Amino acid sequence: MLKLTGGCLCGAVRYELSGPEQIEFSCHCRECQHVSGGAPSHVIVMRSEDVAITKGEPKEYWTISAKGRRVARLFCAECGVPLFGKNEKLPQYLAVKVGSLDDPSGFRTQANTFTKSAQPWHYLDPAISRFKANPELGFRAFLELARTSAVKLGRVIARRIRSHPSDEAQEKG
Repeated sequence: MLKLTGGCLCGAVRYELSGPEQIEFSCHCRECQHVSGGAPSHVIVMRSEDVAITKGEPKEYWTISAKGRRVARLFCAECGVPLFGKNEKLPQYLAVKVGSLDDPSGFRTQANTFTKSAQPWHYLDPAISRFKANPELGFRAFLELARTSAVKLGRVIARRIRSHPSDEAQEKG
């Protein structure tokens, strides 16, 4: 079970997370790039009921997403730090901005979304699933997960060969 805390830079808004994270991902859409100042938005998606605001109240700014859905970005009205994102069609979930966590070091992105908008100077690890837009579950998502699994397996094999070069020599001799 996850138990994390976070908040804004000035301390006006604080929150606690409890319960399991649903997914961790990085969004490369232009809106997220605007909000972050150029980088993707790194988020942990939680069930809304597992996020408790313990101090203050974030301000909400609503826009229309690329899919035509109303989405809100929640931030500190005092210092401007992005804290959360939410989708009107999926009120049961809240995207927690990883940079607002007190300790973001445990974040491990599981997917990259809206890679069609990713900047060419932003590195996309081939071992992490990539989706040109929001992923639709189905055959394409399955193929992408299979591709990234193959890349990860290749990295494991390469590390093993590098760490045990004598094993390879024994097999040849």
